[in-house]
Formats: sequence, C-alpha cells, structure tokens
Amino acid sequence: MKAPDVKYIEHIPVAPKKGLILTRLGYWKGTTTLSEKDNLLIDTEIKRALLLCNARGAFCYCRIIEHAANKVVLENGTELISEKLASFLKHSSDVVLMASTLGREISYKTAQEIKNGNVAAGLILDATASVAVDAVLDWMMSLINKTIVIKGKVLTRRRFSPGYGDLDLFYQSVIYDILELEKMDIAITDRFMLEPEKSVIAIAGIEVSHD
Repeated sequence: MKAPDVKYIEHIPVAPKKGLILTRLGYWKGTTTLSEKDNLLIDTEIKRALLLCNARGAFCYCRIIEHAANKVVLENGTELISEKLASFLKHSSDVVLMASTLGREISYKTAQEIKNGNVAAGLILDATASVAVDAVLDWMMSLINKTIVIKGKVLTRRRFSPGYGDLDLFYQSVIYDILELEKMDIAITDRFMLEPEKSVIAIAGIEVSHD
C-alpha cells in the first residue's frame, strides 16, 4: 500500500500570543498585577525563547476509508480506535496527520536556567515554548486551509492528539512512523513520549466547507 506523501517544513515563523503565555504562567487578566520589572523580565525571556526555537513541522493527508462508532480506518490500513476521535471526524472525508517541534536547544536552556536557580526565567522559557509549539500547528493548519479551500474543503477548527480523551498515547508511535519523524530529529520513548520535549503530534479532519 502506498505510503502517504509527507511534507516537511523548516524555519516556520512563530509569534505566540503573550496573553496565552501569561495564562500558562498562571496570570489572570484583571486579577494578577504585574510590576514594570515583571513585565520587562517576561518580555525579555519571551524574546530569548523565540530565538532558541527551531520551529519545524511535518504533515500528510490520509483518506478515511471506514467510519465506525469507535474507530476510523485510514487508506494505509491504520486503525485509530477511539469513540471520541470517531465522533470528532464524523463529517470528515480525510485526515491530516501533523507534528511540530521546536528542537532541543530551548528545552536544554530551560533546564539549565532552573538548575542554576533562575526559576522565573526557566518557567517563562518553558511557557513560551509550550505556546509556541502549538502555534506551529496553527500555522500549518492555516497553510493547509489555504490549499484545500479551492477544492471546497476546510479543516476542522480543532485538532485531536494521542493521549487526549480515549485515544491511547500508543498512537503517537503510529503517527510518528507514518510521518517518519526521525527525519526531523524527533525520537520517541518506550512510553510513547516525544523527544525533544517541545514536540507535538495532532490529527485534524478535512470536511466540506459550508461557507
């Protein structure tokens, strides 16, 4: 059976929203007050984090050949067993399997800062990276939407990741193999965790656009 045609994208521009970073740090608008010094530190570390990020992505299209109540089956024979995913994709004819990574340097620097006692800086770097790796997926979904809209199709607004709901984390390894993520210097552990840490796998559906 023909393997999916995987697209790899280097040097993805990432501009995570500061508000999302602050929320991840535990700050709430209207409740938490930040001093000028706090704001300066946060802005400085966000800028540094983004310079440390090597944002890259990969994605491929797979046609859905079977919908069932508790699974979807892809054209390459992959069975994704999950009632919630099956419901999520009930209007989809295809899926996009995707992954993003920020590389190893940002995680190394975060751990180094915390180890050296610079906890605040380390936490800001970590929060920025967490928001940024999701922003890479947002960027790819926007790119894909621009490609498929001419066919009258659109991506689902949300995406679904292994380990979420009833989709077992094991499927990280299944999608890892389909996308050949070793080509992006991403590894996967025996417990199906991705390395470097700031790497994410996700699934989105392709539906008929009603706009």
